[in-house]
Parts: sequence; C-alpha cells; structure tokens
Amino acid sequence: MTSEATRLHRESIIIDGLNASHFRDPVILQRLEAGGVTAVQLTVAAWHGREETIESIADHYAIFEQNAARVVPVYEVADIYRAKTTGRVGIIQGFQGGEPIGDNLKMLAVYCRLGVRVIQLTYNATNLIGSGYRVTEDAGLTAFGREAIAEMNRLGIIVDLSHCGDRTTREAIDASRRPVSINHANSRRFYDGLRNKDPEALQALAAKGGMVGAIAFAPTLTAGRHATLEDYLRAIDDLVDLIGVDHVGLGPDFMEEMPRATAEGALKGFSAEGSSAFFSARPLDGFASVSEMGSVTAGLLARGYSPDDVRKVVGSNWLRFYEKSWRAESVREVPVSAEPSDRKAGQNDPFATVSVPARQS
Repeated sequence: MTSEATRLHRESIIIDGLNASHFRDPVILQRLEAGGVTAVQLTVAAWHGREETIESIADHYAIFEQNAARVVPVYEVADIYRAKTTGRVGIIQGFQGGEPIGDNLKMLAVYCRLGVRVIQLTYNATNLIGSGYRVTEDAGLTAFGREAIAEMNRLGIIVDLSHCGDRTTREAIDASRRPVSINHANSRRFYDGLRNKDPEALQALAAKGGMVGAIAFAPTLTAGRHATLEDYLRAIDDLVDLIGVDHVGLGPDFMEEMPRATAEGALKGFSAEGSSAFFSARPLDGFASVSEMGSVTAGLLARGYSPDDVRKVVGSNWLRFYEKSWRAESVREVPVSAEPSDRKAGQNDPFATVSVPARQS
C-alpha cells in the first residue's frame, strides 16, 4: 500500500459487515487485528435451533472474556468507538437465519439482551418467516414473518435480507418500518448469479435508507470458481453507481477455518453440483483473508475514490446505519463524556453526542 492508503486505513473505522469464519479458532482474531478491523459482524447462528444457538452465544462470550484485552462486545455504536480508541476489535453478534427464533417471537427480546444485533430472516430454504433464495417458488413473507420484522424494528435489531428470495426480499423492504440491510451480496447487474440481488430491490432498499455490503465470494463475482481483488472492487463500483456511495459497505463473507461439518450444514438442500461448486471456489487473489482488508482501502483510493468516500465504504456508512438502527423505540440522549473512561472523548469522532438504546433493567 502507498503511505497515503496506509495512513487512511489506520485512521479510519473499518467494519466487516459479515464474517462467517470460525471465531473459536484463535487465528481468526489475529487476522482481524492484522487487517486493522475495528468491528466485525460474526455469524453465531443460522439454521440452528434455540438450544444450539444459546450454546453458541455462550461459547462466544467465553471467547470475549478470555480475550478482554483484545475484544469489545458490541451492543451500541459507542462500543465501536471504544474498540477503535483502545486498539481492540469490536464483535457484533448476528444470525444468518431466523430459525433460532422458532415460533416464539419473545425469543427476539432474549437474543437482543444477549447482544444479537442483526438477524437475517432466512438462510437458503423456507422457514416460518419467509423463503430463502434457493427455493423453487418464493411465497414471500408469512404473517409470522411480518410480526417478526415488526418486533425486530421495535427492539432495534437489524433486518438482514442477504439470503432471502426475491419476493421475500421485496416484501420485507416494504414491510419494515426501519431501513434494512443486505450485508453480503452484490447486484445481478454486475454478475447474474443466484445469490446476487435484483437491482430494483437494491434501489428500493437504498431509497428507504438501507445498506448493502459487497461480498467477496468468487461465485458472486464471476462465472468461474476464481476471482480477484479487482473483480471485488468492480462489484463495489457497480453498487456505488446503482444506489449511491452512502449506501455501500463491505460484507466480504469470509469463511476462514470453517470446519467441514459446518460447511456441509450450510449446504443442505444444495445439489451435488452446487456443493461441488461451493467447495471448489477459491479465495480471491489479493483479498484472500480478512487480514488483507487494507488492500480494499488501497484499491478504492487507487481507483479515484476520494478519501471521504473511501472512509464511507470501508466503515463509516455501516457505523451511521448502526447508530440509527440499534436504537430501541424508547431512547435517551447520552453525551459522549458519559461513555467508559478508556474512550478518548472527541478523538476522530464525528458525533459530538450519540443516541444509544436505554439499557433494559
């Protein structure tokens, strides 16, 4: 990287909008640190039931405690600032499916109190909420799904539509009172892959203030099993042109050190050909790991993005979206000076004060 790109990356808040890597392996935290990542949304559950989900959250909390000098669990935007000013990595817990909710909407409040801040409505198949992208016929949101979205809006949990089918995606954008996210997908205008999104849906999402995280997975970038950093940067260019730079972030979807059993669980319902294609996909040349996140900053700068726009794409857009999205319906204004003492008040902080959710007693 050039000295300008190195400085810009070091000074910016860098947010990985979706990471499915095996965080139980200590090398993942090392790679996040090497990549200069300020905060990352980790996948702690997807198609899992309630008991398995609670166990996963407990396992991750144990990792947070063991690495307290290096990790900040993220409940609100102030925690991301705290991670930046103390040189730690902020961890945002998220689900890649609504299955952990089961048929009980009250579980949403439980997960919210446990720190879950983002929930993708469906994974690849149909569940009680709606349809995933791999089903033959997407029946759209169910009545239960509409209730789930309303409750997520009330609690301040982000509605993510990354793996939803087309009809479910559009109906969820319309149904949500709050802006929603597609935190790891590209546009079909760029590459017409099944996992990518209808450009009109992306525009509808952006019109309501939503966010899209560009994914760095070869099958969403090219027809082959192999792609490069250049392909990823062009996918970002396409999203910026389609929906505007203020609605684009990073959602690479790294799956580093993922156990084979976990990957096989994620591929339930895939054909043998689809499973083979998944396992044969290679990491991107030039952006094979979250440890290389600085290459994206450098690449955007080299493509002519202004430093301000680079900062937006690599982190500040997600930060602004989180700040609005994580407020519960009842909020109170808290001055920056009321935050923990290890935060350096005012340093590289564009918000003089922030609105944060009132902690539930």
